[in-house]
Amino acid sequence: MAKPTVGILSIGDMEKDGDLVDQADYILSIVPPRDALATARRIAFAKIELKRRKQPLYYVDLNAIAPRSARQIADIFQPFTEHVRFVDGGIIGGPPAPKPDSPGEWRKPSLVVSGPHSLHDDQSGHGASLASILNMRHIADEIGPASGLKMCFASTTKGPTAIAIQSFTTASRLGVLDELRAHLSNYSPMTGQLAEAGVKGMPSKAYRWVEEMRQIGETFEVDGGWGKETAIFPGAAALYEFVASVEGVGGEKGAEVEQVVHGLTSKLKKE
Repeated sequence: MAKPTVGILSIGDMEKDGDLVDQADYILSIVPPRDALATARRIAFAKIELKRRKQPLYYVDLNAIAPRSARQIADIFQPFTEHVRFVDGGIIGGPPAPKPDSPGEWRKPSLVVSGPHSLHDDQSGHGASLASILNMRHIADEIGPASGLKMCFASTTKGPTAIAIQSFTTASRLGVLDELRAHLSNYSPMTGQLAEAGVKGMPSKAYRWVEEMRQIGETFEVDGGWGKETAIFPGAAALYEFVASVEGVGGEKGAEVEQVVHGLTSKLKKE
């Protein structure tokens, strides 16, 4: 028997949320973290279209949010359990890109999902194909593990960038930025490479990372058991909020370390 395939007939905007709810089989929510709950509420608000569906709609939240936020979204859809299958998820890794040494093959991010529902449960058979195409893996039957895994992963990549920003700007104001970079290169080259890549690539993304840092902090407090006195990521959120407020720092496509550091230090308060 031939395997079911996922076909794309057309891509375009829909004027009303109700039209989307009426016509879609799957909704993948990928928005800035601050908009995740509002996006779910928009779909739930189209309750007339939801209740007249013959097959359930799969709502897959792939936003960078805390497990508690994912559980809140699950609560939003709770009155429509017959018509909506909520799936908790997260995207780990960069955007898809061709593999340079393997023509025709692509490097894909990991899409982790969890919850009582899986795309493989879709009776049409298309869910399993979609999950395979998207490199999606179901890791638990509860709401929270997938979004929590995303938060734990992001903390180890975006958290160190926040530290590097403060380190590099402080070194610059002390007149020792070149010395710092040289010592990193000589004594901890991998740390230096990651720090410089983070500082250069961060400015255009900072506005999206503000709420993500708050969500990471919430994850560590609520699900990890760490108290407010040990909180690290509220400070990281404030840092990225400051970076996002500085116009032109780094440009749209990134810049050299010196440009980013100069743009930020020029806006920092003087003693």
